[in-house]
Amino acid sequence: MRYRRRPKRPKVLNFQASENRSFFSEKEFIIRSNGQTKVFKISPRLQWIVFVTMIVLGIWGAHSYQRYSVSDRIISYQERKLGETRSAYVDLMSDFVTVHKNISALVQNFGDTDSQQKKDDVDEYLKRAEVIEQKIKQITANEDWINEKDLSQKSALKDALIHRDVAIEEKKMLEAKVAHLQEMVASLQAFEMDILKKIEGLSNKDIDKIKNTISTVNGELKKRGKYYNPLANSKKNNKGGLYVPENIALGQNQELMAQVNKTFSAIDDNSYYQEALKRIPLGKPVWSYWLSSPFGKRSDPFNAKSAAHKGVDLASNRGNKIKTMAEGKVIRAGTASGYGKMVEIDHGNGFKTKYAHMNKIYVQKGEEVALGQAIGEVGNTGRSTGPHLHYEVLYDGVHLDPMVFIKAK
Repeated sequence: MRYRRRPKRPKVLNFQASENRSFFSEKEFIIRSNGQTKVFKISPRLQWIVFVTMIVLGIWGAHSYQRYSVSDRIISYQERKLGETRSAYVDLMSDFVTVHKNISALVQNFGDTDSQQKKDDVDEYLKRAEVIEQKIKQITANEDWINEKDLSQKSALKDALIHRDVAIEEKKMLEAKVAHLQEMVASLQAFEMDILKKIEGLSNKDIDKIKNTISTVNGELKKRGKYYNPLANSKKNNKGGLYVPENIALGQNQELMAQVNKTFSAIDDNSYYQEALKRIPLGKPVWSYWLSSPFGKRSDPFNAKSAAHKGVDLASNRGNKIKTMAEGKVIRAGTASGYGKMVEIDHGNGFKTKYAHMNKIYVQKGEEVALGQAIGEVGNTGRSTGPHLHYEVLYDGVHLDPMVFIKAK
């Protein structure tokens, strides 16, 4: 049998209707390069943004073109009006020149012509002047910018703008100057802060030294049941001290103001401590000496019996100056039994000193003496075995060891 080949049936492609997709559905761009494939997806949201942006740009472009077109027509109209105005003024000036020439000729020929000619020339002048006046009124009526009221307003506005610009420039210059001054003030305040801190430090150092000295003195006083407080009589009832203004012009610098208060307070305290120290007999009353008899119990130099020595004996050459180591008032100056020539000084605040066996006395009772003032000379008067100074220190009537005060200086 002979078989016939059946013809191939054509493939039927079933095209299914694709789903209705939105115009802004997600798009894919496929780029192939060097055997690699890259897929870029554009989301519907981005497509909407691009679409809206293009619409906005189109509207803006159309609006800008419209405004440009209108502005161009306005500018053309204004240029045309300006040209017409300029032409009118050229004509006006031409007429003015002509009238001016006629006036000059009229003035020159005024005395050379008869009266009828004069009258005709004057009439001609008046006619031309009237024509020029009418033209001026016409131009003034047609052109708003020639109006005198508008001109005065525009002139006032221009002056105001000029004054404003000048004021702005002056303001800028003043602001620059103020900024420069503020920098200088800040620099000065930093310098003042440094100086104030140094002064405070120096004042506090002096106060610490004085306090240490007073502590040494109080160590001796405690042995006798006493205590000296330099501030006890200072600020209870007395008033004074350095002037510290309440409102100092420091540019509202609170830190600097606080430092000023601290420094002034330290200076005030130092001033008071220094003043209190002047009333405490500190230091040696004679320049050169050697301790020949200490304070306290000793063997009497005349009978070798045990005795209480209320001061110290400072052996020194006859005639050496005796100086007081604190301010005070002389309450006794003369001869006393056993002491020979003697001076007693009240220094205030409970302190007193006695100087005995003197060769000469330089002061008298009731005299005020200063720190370091010479009050007499070393001698050998009274109950003495040789030239020396018998020196006593008392506080509230209690005898203290003078060597503590001599070494505390």
